[in-house]
Formats: sequence, C-alpha cells, structure tokens
Amino acid sequence: MAPDRGKTPRRAEDDLLDWFTVSYKTLYLTAAVVVGGAVAGGYYYLSGDSDPAVVAEPAAPQPATARFTSMQGTVKVKPVGTFEWVNADAATLLRRSDLVRTGSGATADITFFDNTVVHVRPDSVISIEETSEDPSTKRRRVAWHISSGEIDFQTVRKNVPGSATEVSTPTVKGTVGELSEGNMRVAEAGDSDIRFFKGKGRIQSVKSGASVELAAGEAVSVDSRGNTGPKVALPGVPSILAPPHQAEIAYPDPARATTLLAWRPVPGAASYHLLLDYTVHFNQPLLDRRNVKDSSQELRGLDVGRYFWKVAAVDKEGVEGPPSDVARFAVIPPTSGTGAEPPPLTLDVVDVRTNILQVKGRTEPGGRVTVNEQRVDVQTDGSFNEFITLEKPGRQTVVIRATGINGGVAEQRRPVVVGY
Repeated sequence: MAPDRGKTPRRAEDDLLDWFTVSYKTLYLTAAVVVGGAVAGGYYYLSGDSDPAVVAEPAAPQPATARFTSMQGTVKVKPVGTFEWVNADAATLLRRSDLVRTGSGATADITFFDNTVVHVRPDSVISIEETSEDPSTKRRRVAWHISSGEIDFQTVRKNVPGSATEVSTPTVKGTVGELSEGNMRVAEAGDSDIRFFKGKGRIQSVKSGASVELAAGEAVSVDSRGNTGPKVALPGVPSILAPPHQAEIAYPDPARATTLLAWRPVPGAASYHLLLDYTVHFNQPLLDRRNVKDSSQELRGLDVGRYFWKVAAVDKEGVEGPPSDVARFAVIPPTSGTGAEPPPLTLDVVDVRTNILQVKGRTEPGGRVTVNEQRVDVQTDGSFNEFITLEKPGRQTVVIRATGINGGVAEQRRPVVVGY
C-alpha cells in the first residue's frame, strides 16, 4: 500500500516524547488526588466540628441454645456430628440434634434459651430437636425428643404469637402450651405416657394420626404400636400435713424415734406413691414406696440430718397424679428440752365409764400423744380419740402428754374416778 501523501512521517523520538508526556500527566493527577484526600482528611480530623458519623456493624445474634442448670450424678452428651459420649458440665451448651443421657441415679435440668425447663430423670435419653428464634418475626421454637426414660417439663409465656414448644417420643408428637407443667415417660416396652399438671397441649400418635387435646389434670397413653388410649383424669394433689415444711424435729434418741409423714387424703385415691430423699432431686431416694394405702407413714430411726419428701395419689387404674409440693424437714440432735416450744394440746373429752377411759382431743399434726405413758393413735390432722382400760380402781389422776415434732412437751392432768 502507498504511504499517505502530504503527511510528515512520525519518528521514534516523537513516540517516546508522547509517552513521557502522558505518563507525567497521569502521575501528577494521581499525586494531586492523593494529596487532596490527605489534606481533607487531616482537616476533618483536626477540626473536630465535622466528625463523620461512625456506623457500627450490627452485633451478631447470640445463638439460641440450651444449657444445664442443675446436674446430679453422671450426665453425658453426644454432640451432633460426633460419635462419642462426653461428660457434661455447667459450661456445656446444647444445640439442635445433641443427645443427652443420664446414668442410674442421675438427673439433669436443661434450660432452653426461652427459659423452658426440662428435668431429665435417671436412666433417660433425650435429644434437643429444636432451639431457635426467627430474626424477623422473633418467633421461638423449642423441641425435644424422648427416646427412653422420663422427664418433667415446665414452659413459660410465649414472647410473640406463633412461638411453639414441641415434644415427641418414638410413638408420639405434639405441642405444649405456655405456662404448662407435666410429665412424659417412655417405658421399656415402648409405651408413651403424657400427663399435664398445668396448662394444656395436643398429643398425636405418630402411626395412627389420632390426636388428643389435654388440659390440666389430664393424661393419655399411646402404646408401642401407636394405639391411643382414652383420655383420663388425674387424681388430685395431696396436701402435706406433717411434718410441715422446714420443721425441725428433736428426739431424745433419734435411733429409736418414729417420724410420722402425713398428708390430706385425696378423694378417689386407691393408693399413694411416697418419696423421701436427702436432696430435692429425688435421684437416689432413701424411700420410694408405692401402693401406700393410708394417708400417713411412720418411719423409724431416721438419722440426724435434712430430708425432702413428696407424695402423689394413684387411682384404681394405676394412674398417678401430680406430686405434692416438696417439703423439707430436719432431724436435729436431742436438746435438753428447755427451749422447745410445747405443741397445742386440746382435750374435748376425758370421761370414765366404769373402768374405760375415753380421751378425745387434738394436737399438732405429726405430734405424739400418750395417756399414762401409753401411746394413743393420732390422726394425720392431729386429732385423737382413744379408749383405755384403767386397771386401778378409785380416785386417781390421768396424765395426758403431747410431744411436738420439735421435741416440746405439753401436759395436762385430769382427776378421774374408776369403778368396777
């Protein structure tokens, strides 16, 4: 191709000059921008009148977890994604799909982030199925699954509508309402028992799909094949009479003394389940007595120390109701008897017919009464009505003595005439 006419050919020196011209311009412009930015930044920094607002990064939301708030005995955890059981401690956090196992005589209280509490009884295995909060709606979900064993639960008020507490066993799934308390048990045969003491919930068989609405004082059982039994009413709650809560009992000889545990009878109860332990957890009960027919039990030879006890009514079908409040009492070393407050002792009848003496009255629940050193039966409410044969004829004095649970003594003397 022929070269353009009328144009001066470019030389290599011209290209080199253009390159230096463009490069120096670029460098000067870049330097000016950098210097200008530095000056402006220094001005704002030194002036202090125009500090730019600092926008903090939003804090990362805290994970919704569960934690142990109480443990007794050996409690182990298998974190999700691992294959080994490790010992749990107070610092252990529980997340979705973690497994918890309690050993023989061990218990654990698990508190979820929304303050729902699950009390895991001995020889139980449960898993954390859900513990989450939706960032946009604030709806919370808490769920657990019982593979075997027994738990007690206590839910709290929902923070927003739509929050849910869900429960399940191998044969049952369901929801628990707010402010509810109850018990769930998976027997060795695979049957699931659910009892509601407070609040309400809905239980559904996993296999049959049959569902049951439960309210306070109601229970239902689902067998291992998924068959749902009838909804039943739970027996009432016994009221503890003696020893009253926080009582201190002093005996001259504790090894030979008898302590009366008494409670108010529950209508319709066929028997009672009585528990006594050194701790409030009842994980290794000193006394676990079922099929108690009376509303009282005598315990002989309790050592000096502190005791906790509770009792539940059982109906004729074997359904156990809610337990009573836990009461504590202490057997304390014997005292001289000078500082103990005497119990009440009211005598309504002291009457002799020929040689038969009737003594009727009342003392404190759990107290002991003797007439002429002969012990009489005292009912759970402290009342007594006894008939005693007096061997010696003629005028004489009858001594009625009541000994309170704190070791105090009240005594009354009544003159009587015995004839044959």
